[in-house]
Amino acid sequence: MLETMVKSWWLISLRGLIALVLGIVLLILDPLVAAELLILFIGIYALLDGIFALIVGIINRPPHRNRAWLITEGIIGILAGIAILAAPLLAGIVIIYLIAFWALLTGILELVFSIAEWKYIPGAWMILITGIVSVLLGGLILANVVAGTVLLVVIVSVYLVIFGLLLMLLGFSLKNLDVDKLRKEIEAKLSQK
Repeated sequence: MLETMVKSWWLISLRGLIALVLGIVLLILDPLVAAELLILFIGIYALLDGIFALIVGIINRPPHRNRAWLITEGIIGILAGIAILAAPLLAGIVIIYLIAFWALLTGILELVFSIAEWKYIPGAWMILITGIVSVLLGGLILANVVAGTVLLVVIVSVYLVIFGLLLMLLGFSLKNLDVDKLRKEIEAKLSQK
């Protein structure tokens, strides 16, 4: 695995660069335009990912996965991509409401759990705070879908920038890594135990 990562360090960095550029573009654009772009990106990604999974499932027999699962995954990805690209506004609305209800229900469960386990879990107050934040996020999105959409676009954009930078750094750090030397060091440490 490490050897493959070292050999394809540039792909890891390229993946990071794509995420970084997409995150910056989304931050620069009008938030509602950015939301439309993000939905289209999700649709295109789902479609392409589905096509590749279907091809791999048909052509290859991956040793670690059942072929039927990969073919099913490909078909679902293709159908999801087509559905999102055919009706991006509807897909966007569905995605926003799913996130809102997920945050709301997760928050309620976290609140109930933290209160029920307050005496037994030392960090229950952290669960309580995450529950409050989740309920507030879900409530904000449901109360004002546009504001919730803008907030989610900003969160995803910042995530993409951070994710992209970290992947680029990882890729460049792997570029000059001596795998044989690292393997010998690991084997030496393991033999000392």
